[in-house]
Order: sequence, then structure tokens, then C-alpha cells
Amino acid sequence: MINLKVEKREKVGGLSAKKAIKEDKKVPAIIYGGDKEPMPVFLQNNELIKAISSENVFGSVIEIDIDNKKEMVVFKEVQKHPSKNIFTHVDLLRVIPGKRVAVTVPVDLINVDKCYGIKIEGGVINHVIKEIGVIAKADSIPESIVVDMEEIKSKEKVRLSSLGDNADYDFPSSLKSEDPVLVSVLTARGGAMLLEDELEEDVDAEAQEGDESATDKEDDKAAEENNSEDSEKKAK
Repeated sequence: MINLKVEKREKVGGLSAKKAIKEDKKVPAIIYGGDKEPMPVFLQNNELIKAISSENVFGSVIEIDIDNKKEMVVFKEVQKHPSKNIFTHVDLLRVIPGKRVAVTVPVDLINVDKCYGIKIEGGVINHVIKEIGVIAKADSIPESIVVDMEEIKSKEKVRLSSLGDNADYDFPSSLKSEDPVLVSVLTARGGAMLLEDELEEDVDAEAQEGDESATDKEDDKAAEENNSEDSEKKAK
């Protein structure tokens, strides 16, 4: 388990945050969710770099130490300077035992070298979605969502609904309603990769979205019981 030490910050936003980032090598962050008030804190930039480099950190529970008290959180959002190896803000979501949390995990492709659409038909993989949101209890967060590419043929698309149900986690209802393409195999003709099918499906999906009624979001709300939406949107 990843451990991070944090310190409370008294001043929020503005010059104090910029000074902390530039001079003190500290990263402004906010801890929110559960039945507690949002708490502005600082993380050490070097510790954060080390934590972020850990495999699947966004799907892992992090133990933080604040004033010698332990608390369990997950990374909700991390903002970074566009050109420097410096973090500018972090959102941490409290983990409540027994409650589900919404986190983001990678979409991993396996058996790519055996993929029928590539090996036999000469296509190429189009990895559309590399990270995806899931809802799970802290001890059931998957390391990744795995897509087996071995039997996928040219022009075939793997949608979210293709993955089936899993007892340990679920996807947000809004995402299931959208049913996005996770990965496809493009066809090569005349030296060019054809994207027409993908583009046509995108247009169809947009048309359908305009006709659909509001999606039932009970699962999303259950996960967001942990969240406090007034999360200092945020001390940046």
C-alpha cells in the first residue's frame, strides 16, 4: 500500500499556492467525501512523483498520515504543469468502509500479438479508450479492465457492453448507456487505414443521444455518497 504524509494548509489558493509549488516544492490538495468537511492540505512534490509512478495508482487505496492520524483515500484527479515535472493540484477522495467509490483504472489489451485482425487480416489496433471509470468497494477495485484481442477481427469493435458483468465492480450507468467503443481493429486498403466506420458510428451515437431521455444514475449517486461536491473547486 502506498503511504503519503500530508500537512494541513491554512491559506487556500492564490499566491500562497503558487509560492508553495515554486519555492517549497509542495502540492496543494483537497481531501473530501464521506461525512467530513473538505480539508485543504499539502503534499510533498517528490513523494507525489514517486506515488504517481507506482503501477495503477489511480485504482489503489492510498494511506495518508495527517497529524499522526491515518486516513484512507483514492486519487480522484491530479493536475500537472503542461511542460514541467511539477504537480499543481490534487483531489483526494475519502474511502469509507463498505461504501463504493468511483475511480479511474486503465484499459489493458492482452494477446495483441495473436489478434486475428492484425495477424491474419493485416489491420491495426485503434485503442480508443485507455482509462475508464469504475465503481467498486475499496477492496474490490480492479487493477485494470482487460480486453482480450485474440479473436477480434478487422473492422470489429469492442464496446463496453462486450465485457459483461462483474460481481466485484460496476461501471457508471451514464457510461453503460453510452456504451463506448474501447478498442477496434482498423482495415488497411491502399496503404491507408480506414476510419469511415468509426466516424459513421460516432454520428449515429450523437443522433441517438439527442433522442434519449435522462439516464437513471442511481449507481453513480451511490458511489458519490462518498463525495462532497463542494470540494473547493477548488483551491486552485
